[in-house]
Amino acid sequence: MNTNPSSLLSVLSSKEPKDPEQLYSTLKNILQQVKVDLKTMSERLRNRYYVSKKLFMADLQRVFTNCKEYNPPESEYYKCASILEKFFFSKIKEAGLIDK
Repeated sequence: MNTNPSSLLSVLSSKEPKDPEQLYSTLKNILQQVKVDLKTMSERLRNRYYVSKKLFMADLQRVFTNCKEYNPPESEYYKCASILEKFFFSKIKEAGLIDK
């Protein structure tokens, strides 16, 4: 089964009846492809996946966003993500990697 986002769009926009199991499976596969955590980032660093700072920063931002989206604001995970996000962005600003 093709699991890229355009395949899901083609399934959704078709006039044919939609199999809920197929839709769920396709969507789950797509979401797993974009899921990023610190372990994944560590592996990507070792494999030299990050060919630009922009790519690295986008993945790290996704980690923070996912953590806040899937955990309640009063949870330790949410709080830690917020603290780490502020720390990370303050350090990359200090290093001159993004505008202040």
